[in-house]
Amino acid sequence: MFTIRPAFQRSGPALRLGAVLALLAIPIRAQDPLDSIARIAITRNLAVRQGREAETQGQLAVRQARGLYLPSVGVDARYSELSGAINIGDAVNPAYAALNQLLGRDVFPTNINQTLPFKQETRLRTTVPLFNGALQANLAAARAVASLRGAERAAAVRRLDAAARVAYLDHARARRAVEVWEATLDVLRENERAASRMLAAGTITGDVVFRARAAVADGEQQLAEAVRLRQASLGALNLLLDRELDTAVPELVDSLLPTQAPVSRDEALANARRREEFDQAEAGVAAARAQGRAASSAFLPSVALAADVGVQGANYAFNSKHDVAIASLVLSWNLFNGGQDARRREVAASAERAMSYRTAELQRAVALEVVTAHDAVGVAQQALAAAQARVDAARRAFQMVDRRFAEGLAAHLEWSDARTQRTAAELNLVLSRYTLAARVVDLERAAALRRLPQ
Repeated sequence: MFTIRPAFQRSGPALRLGAVLALLAIPIRAQDPLDSIARIAITRNLAVRQGREAETQGQLAVRQARGLYLPSVGVDARYSELSGAINIGDAVNPAYAALNQLLGRDVFPTNINQTLPFKQETRLRTTVPLFNGALQANLAAARAVASLRGAERAAAVRRLDAAARVAYLDHARARRAVEVWEATLDVLRENERAASRMLAAGTITGDVVFRARAAVADGEQQLAEAVRLRQASLGALNLLLDRELDTAVPELVDSLLPTQAPVSRDEALANARRREEFDQAEAGVAAARAQGRAASSAFLPSVALAADVGVQGANYAFNSKHDVAIASLVLSWNLFNGGQDARRREVAASAERAMSYRTAELQRAVALEVVTAHDAVGVAQQALAAAQARVDAARRAFQMVDRRFAEGLAAHLEWSDARTQRTAAELNLVLSRYTLAARVVDLERAAALRRLPQ
């Protein structure tokens, strides 16, 4: 299936302008090319990749916070060379010797040689938190940060989705402008040749030829500028796609362009609550609450269970005489630290209020953005209808002037003006058509109407 764009028509010595503008066969694909471009951008864009990594880091931080609830097991080992350490035998051996003398027999050992601390100590320690409010606050904060990172990534994806489609529309519009100017320039050059022949035949004066040459020069200048804009728009699109700046993209068929608002204004306002910015605000509120919980947890004690199993003594010996086992219930409670915890709780409460204000402001800003985008679509539709009417009128006017010029009843200046009006009308129609499509894309972004590609 092919689509043909409208053409100028020209008869007589200056030819038919539409035969040159009548155009290019563009294959229509079943898949939406705008959606394809957006998917490529989301898959390849480096900023989105960074957002994914940040979201992954947030999820890993949640798993790390959960791990603090689990028992911790570690090995501690120490072997020391002692000098000047206290020897228990120096105090005990004389006492035991006196007792043995009183009893008349060696009941107590008198060769005890044990220093404090022990020369070696090796233990396996296990600690289990039983109650710790800071751990709960830490987990809540990690979840809030993970949600925030996910919302930030989704918001970036939605912005990129719209930006990529608008960039594709901008490039297609620039490409259409180049086609119009190329076709117009062909007609202008042919008109210059025809004017030269007519001057040689003595049917016109020299000023007609000079006007024709000026029109060709102006057309060449406009074409060069259109080509520059086409290449610039292609580079901007490929930058979003993370590709070489001059990588070609498929042509966009005009019939696939969106032409109207997908929903009413009220539906758009209601659906805008799905915007990822609201998820970011909620995550910010949750993070502020977690900060408050962390400050409040400082007023409560923390309780943990610790168990040590190991060996200790002057040398390594794994037997019952050297085995040591200790079980401890550890309570820690900070009763006063100069009011720091109370101030931290007040700061957290203030942060939560600030986030609630930000949410209210966000609601109004998004509503304004949606209303503005929806109205812009309506205005763009009216502009497109006016542009189409302008093109129809310019074509009819050009046909009439062209016929009169071919019969020698109209001056070249009149024909040139009619041709200029028609070229301007065709370019304005291209601009209006792609502007409407861009306005629809912007409305889809503002009201979160489009399901984001994953």
